[in-house]
Amino acid sequence: MYIYWVLFLVLAVGALFNRSENSARMRAGLLLFGALPTALMIGLRWKVGPDWVGYSDIFNYTRFYSLGRSISHFDPAFITLNWLLHQFNAPFWTVNAVCGTIFVAGLTAFCRRQPNPWLAFLVAFPYLVIAVAMSGDRQSAALGIMFFAFNAFDRERLTSFVILLLLAALFHGSILLILPICLLSYSRNGLQRMLLLAIAGGLAVYFFHETFGIYARRYSGDRIQSTGVAYRLAMNTFAAAIFLVFQRRFELKEHQRLLWRNISLCTIGLILLVAVVPSSTAVDRFLLYLFPLQSFVLSRVPNALSPDGRAAAQATGAVILYAALIQVTFLFFATFARYYIPYRTIFHG
Repeated sequence: MYIYWVLFLVLAVGALFNRSENSARMRAGLLLFGALPTALMIGLRWKVGPDWVGYSDIFNYTRFYSLGRSISHFDPAFITLNWLLHQFNAPFWTVNAVCGTIFVAGLTAFCRRQPNPWLAFLVAFPYLVIAVAMSGDRQSAALGIMFFAFNAFDRERLTSFVILLLLAALFHGSILLILPICLLSYSRNGLQRMLLLAIAGGLAVYFFHETFGIYARRYSGDRIQSTGVAYRLAMNTFAAAIFLVFQRRFELKEHQRLLWRNISLCTIGLILLVAVVPSSTAVDRFLLYLFPLQSFVLSRVPNALSPDGRAAAQATGAVILYAALIQVTFLFFATFARYYIPYRTIFHG
């Protein structure tokens, strides 16, 4: 467990010392002291995470796949990655390393565009890093590419955004649920937006209809449930409420404001949806792709809501305490906490 808290403290110190006048140096420090150790923690883990056995089984049976069968799978990028690693006789942990690196690279790129990158990374650490990236390889790779897609959207590169999100869907097709929310947030060029929405929708139906058919059958009943979805929904709702109330103080461009407003509204809408959808896991899957809202909003709260440097530092401290509370809750009280403690590396395996 110590590694989780050591990295948490490093990120917290970086968040407290982040200043505009030394931001370039601090951003470089995030790569060396935050991103790199996190990627190593994820990639070099051994028998950590509740999905370890499932992904190990996938790796073992893809040993007998052909390239054609891998590409035609409903998660083609992930299965092809497994197939490719087998061609080099790579061990199972290399799958974790590749997917973890994609995730951390995307998260870091996203955080570096926030006013306090260390704080943005820290907010993501307890759940997205520990709980998700250290268990679900497919989701973590898809999330990493989605972070790059959000950066493309931020730069108003809409075509790049769509291409990146379609690439993420090759790892986990459910991520396409975020596509219409983002495209409908882009108001600058309505024709381009609708054209890309139609093209992306057509491609999604053509290439991912089998994927969504599987998900629809899997989540249409009440047999598959996610524990803790109410707590995760509360976490995102907290950030959504802050943004909806104070969105004008965040000094965003209109397409940025609309994107995070729509994501905030979707989060609140899930509160109603969770009461009527048979499987809470279906809601939980969608909620996962809305989680970047927390890093975006909470890393901006100190600058947006605090009138001076001292107040901003106090607000930063409050966000750090909030993240610490989430990590304590997850590591000590979560249903699956035992799968993450103790932390082991491949050198123990």
